[in-house]
Amino acid sequence: MEINKVETSSPNKVNVLITSEKNSKDFCEYDEQSETFMLIKVLSNPFPAYYGFIPKTHHIDGEPLDVLVLTDELLRQGIIIQARPVGLIRLRGKIPDDILIAVLSSEATKDLLSLEREEIEKLKNFLEELKKKEVENVFGSEHAMRSVEKAIELYRREFE
Repeated sequence: MEINKVETSSPNKVNVLITSEKNSKDFCEYDEQSETFMLIKVLSNPFPAYYGFIPKTHHIDGEPLDVLVLTDELLRQGIIIQARPVGLIRLRGKIPDDILIAVLSSEATKDLLSLEREEIEKLKNFLEELKKKEVENVFGSEHAMRSVEKAIELYRREFE
């Protein structure tokens, strides 16, 4: 899959390449050179949502913007879905690590901050374990869309 041919996202509708499936313990990354999914590590706890990234974005950490997609629909590794940003979880570090939280474009959730506190805590705990960093902040949809916009802009400045 030539990831650079994926349509550019917009701040309120993003294309997400799913790299790790919900309920799986396999943390995979997409390798553009070989066009395959590489197993990075096996986690002790399964993913609470689908994990992937937004092609044609560039975060300040030098990588595409990571995304957790909240849905009960069955998705598979390697597909590209259209999703809507509903929030963002920032992990503390020398360089902040932002994880976008999204839902399928057709789903009703409007904002991460409107979810049950227990659900937000589950996401925070999972990301802290996955990234080995503490959560610094949780933001709603407005901040998430601004982060997508910045990541698209940064990609364009660096690669187009």
